[in-house]
Amino acid sequence: MLTISIVKERDPFFDNARFILVFLVVFGHFIVQVKHHHWFIFELNNFLSLLRMPALIVITGFLSKGFNRPGYIEKTTKALLVPYLLFQVIFAYYYYLLYDKSIFTFDFFQPQFTLWFIFSLFMWKMLLFIFSNLKHPLLFAFIFGIGIGYIESAGHYFNIQRTFTYFPFFMLGFYLRKEHFEIVKKKSSKLIGIVFIAVVWFIVSQISPAEVQSWLGANRSYIANGHEEWYIGLKRAMFYSFSLLVGFAFLSFVPTKKTFFTSLGRKTAYIYILHGAIVRTLYVYVINPEEFTTIWHYLQLPMYAILLVLILSSKPVTVLTKPLIEGKIVDYCALPFKWLSNKRKLEQEPPIQKSA
Repeated sequence: MLTISIVKERDPFFDNARFILVFLVVFGHFIVQVKHHHWFIFELNNFLSLLRMPALIVITGFLSKGFNRPGYIEKTTKALLVPYLLFQVIFAYYYYLLYDKSIFTFDFFQPQFTLWFIFSLFMWKMLLFIFSNLKHPLLFAFIFGIGIGYIESAGHYFNIQRTFTYFPFFMLGFYLRKEHFEIVKKKSSKLIGIVFIAVVWFIVSQISPAEVQSWLGANRSYIANGHEEWYIGLKRAMFYSFSLLVGFAFLSFVPTKKTFFTSLGRKTAYIYILHGAIVRTLYVYVINPEEFTTIWHYLQLPMYAILLVLILSSKPVTVLTKPLIEGKIVDYCALPFKWLSNKRKLEQEPPIQKSA
């Protein structure tokens, strides 16, 4: 999951980056509810969307080395697929109660709100077995990411659109080495990063915020978004480049040494999985966007986000929810997958030859 790393010695740089990015995800889910109130909020939300998930996915890809080691599929299933399935059930029922729906509907393969990332991460890790055997895996990942937008039938089901749209960032991270990240740690990178931010913000601000959002959502085909031109895939390539530029800029400002929030970078899975339901609950019972009349109302949102990430990364919450994320309940639910894995191993083993 987001907290699991193959790297033996934890680099505070990556924990710092992951915590900040997950905080931006939480903050983004607060402001998305009021983005239509002011053009700046809409543009800020879009700019954060260019950054947070692509950068988080690059780092996650970097920390996903060792896919060819024994037990990789079993461990990945236990770390990602099982918690995904558990929270699909939990959130489906919770949202049914929260929104007082007349009919309870459930589908394992239509991810609930933020769970799309957990499901896609599982798929990306499985796709490594295929793409790593290609001659130019990163190039093919970008081709697939652009090409999936032309397939009208590929949508929210199985999370196909988002899985392949964001897959290039995962593959990029997977093939990056630690020395590549040393580049963004240089002092000169900060100045370059500021230029990148200014250029990207200026270009994106010239496009309708609603159109930018449709591109960054990455959950519908080009045709579904009203684009039938054969060359429209180039626009996705443009947004890819924007995300890479602002991602570089972001990483250049990430602290490289331990900070007061470095340890919280190890608990990003808890924050990410749990925050969506709480944000939605707050907007049902506590936060009323129609009452936002002063700047103070909007300044409350980052305060809510800070408070929420601190609560969800606290020891009481992680201890309470650990069985569902990486504890005993996950272990128990993973037993069928373990049984299938062991059965597959036995079937692949050559028969024992009897000695004469």
